Amino acid sequence: MPSLEFRAIQAPQIRPGLVLRTGAPEHRYLRLTHVFESCAYYMWISEPKNARYARRPHRITLPELTKLAADPNAQWGSVRLPTEMVSEPDGPPEDLARSEAAWLLIHPLIEHFEQERNLSRTSFSRSIVQRALATHTNYQTLKRIVLRYYYFGRTRLALVPLARGTARGENTYPAKANTDASPSAKRRGRQSVLSDELGKNSFVVTQDDICDMVGTLNALLNSGPTYITHAYEAYLGRAFRRRHPEIFEEYSKGQRLEPVTVRQFRYYTSKHAVLDDDLARNLRTVQSNAGFLGSTHAAGPGELYEIDSTGGRLYLVSRTDPPVIIDKPWIYFIIDRWSRFIVSVYLSLRPPSYEEVRHALLIAFTSRTKRFAALGVDVDDNRWPIGRMCAVLCPDRGADFMSNSMEQAVVQDLRIELTPLPPLCPDGKAIVERLIRESKRWMSASGFKGTYADRPLDPRTKKAARNARAVAIHSLAEAYRPLIEFVCDHNKRPHKSLRRNKTLVQAGVRPVPEDAYLWGLQNLTGLRRAPLADGDYQRLLLASDTASIANKVLRYNGRIYPPANEPAFELASRSTSKPRQTTVRLDKTEPFDIYVPNRQNEWARFRISPGGEAELFGVSLEEERVLSSQEARLWARSDHESRLQRVTKGKEKQRKVPVRPIEPANREHKEALRAQESSEVKRRMTQKATRLEPQRSGVDDSAEDWRSIEENERLKNLNAIRMLRRKS
Repeated sequence: MPSLEFRAIQAPQIRPGLVLRTGAPEHRYLRLTHVFESCAYYMWISEPKNARYARRPHRITLPELTKLAADPNAQWGSVRLPTEMVSEPDGPPEDLARSEAAWLLIHPLIEHFEQERNLSRTSFSRSIVQRALATHTNYQTLKRIVLRYYYFGRTRLALVPLARGTARGENTYPAKANTDASPSAKRRGRQSVLSDELGKNSFVVTQDDICDMVGTLNALLNSGPTYITHAYEAYLGRAFRRRHPEIFEEYSKGQRLEPVTVRQFRYYTSKHAVLDDDLARNLRTVQSNAGFLGSTHAAGPGELYEIDSTGGRLYLVSRTDPPVIIDKPWIYFIIDRWSRFIVSVYLSLRPPSYEEVRHALLIAFTSRTKRFAALGVDVDDNRWPIGRMCAVLCPDRGADFMSNSMEQAVVQDLRIELTPLPPLCPDGKAIVERLIRESKRWMSASGFKGTYADRPLDPRTKKAARNARAVAIHSLAEAYRPLIEFVCDHNKRPHKSLRRNKTLVQAGVRPVPEDAYLWGLQNLTGLRRAPLADGDYQRLLLASDTASIANKVLRYNGRIYPPANEPAFELASRSTSKPRQTTVRLDKTEPFDIYVPNRQNEWARFRISPGGEAELFGVSLEEERVLSSQEARLWARSDHESRLQRVTKGKEKQRKVPVRPIEPANREHKEALRAQESSEVKRRMTQKATRLEPQRSGVDDSAEDWRSIEENERLKNLNAIRMLRRKS
């Protein structure tokens, strides 16, 4: 820590502006900004130039402050102000005017912060934001002026501008002698922390590379909305790969760092890309709100989950001609607040309700392999690990989350704490809200068919939504595939909030949601956990429906479910030929096992037949319900057209054929006739004569030829016909 001009004071009165020097031989300086009856507020100070990066005052109790000052190396005193602030009190008129304007700007805030409750984290930032909006001032500028005032000891002299550094374009180094050999360009800037593992990055961006960056960005913006990060990844995989194949091959093998960083790509594209209004509209940026920080906290994984639903910006249409729009599905997300791990995702064609929420909860802690294999989605428990039931669930104030059935089932039956947000506070569950935004961004940027980026509010966005209908998906299974890809990509991508978690850093855990979630479940203790076992939750979350049992099998939705355990065999043996209605429990997202509840014994389990399982492959019960009207229409139309064809078809007049006596023939004759008939049929079908292989028989070669035998038979038949005609 650099040394300041410190003047010690013996036994001073604790007051704002006082400085406590701690540590030896490396000193640190703590300046008091506020003093109250039970506590004080302080900030760490160093050289004057670091006032730009000062942090807001932090709270410390008076006993803690006394204990800190009692250290043998600690000493109270004051720090001398910079020379520029005190050497010329009259100074230039411009600087004095700026100092007075700055004081008038922050004076209401200084008085506002004299109350202890206004110095909390949220109140401090919120007050500065409100003042910035009222005065049309930049938030960061106003915040730095306030912190600068406290940094230099609550004096108005702190608002006097310091001496500026070298102006842009001025050279502060002595000029070197000109040489004929021009030095080669070198890469500037800091190296990555991985440079000791993968080597230093020596790639220098040329003008051709800049043109490639701008061209890649323009191409993506012409095709639709995109983001800088997506354009950067597309540039590395396409244009950079073509221009520098050797460097890209080393990068793809993990032998070197990214030759061009995303920061370089953002800098060069913002400097050189010239975008018209249409292209600039397609470039999506995230507006940061520096005045508000997330106030969502959890002690560990599996403790608090955030849940929300959103209308998917994609269309589900039928395969008929012309296609019919079936519906736009609803997407449910459940995410762990501590680790940002997505534990569940669920698609539904039904309106939002608790019945759909229970399916999303059921997916959270059950096997992915069994559930999604029936939909043809390539995911297993290793690629997307199984979660567990949470202790606290944080929803918004939607109708599906605030219903009486939701409160009854979650709080009283499942014994899970429900923490709905107050009105007009969507940032209370900002994690899942950001996840929904990222999912729509990812699906739109990935080029998945049937999706569109923005709400259809103007002619341009309405046209994009109409175009999405023409290439929409035809089943929920098609929508699940890219959605699961997004979930797996999110769970394995580094997250900045996990990077700041020092517990994970100490344990050597990668800042990845999946690694943090699994590590936390195994190593963190003292967390709130769900009171019931996963098996109990699975039973409680099963949906209720009605099925019929007869002839020793269970029938549900027209499919047969044979008994699969001893209680089911006993229940089926008592059934009759007359169907009897019974209440069943099942998982509608995995309807292969149906349970009949029994309070005394184990539940009777019925397993779907192989034929029924084949029918449900790639189709969910929700799709089957939605497609039932289309199925009925197709069946009725086919039945109507088939019956109409049979009714209107004219009946051909049958020609009476005289009965001819059939005489027995020998074996060789029958084989010859069969071969002749088969050859004639093949010739007519292929329009080409087919040579027959010579038939081997037991007769001698000198026997009568089969053609003469056929001719004799024909003559006999003709004679018989003549005799019959003469008699008639």
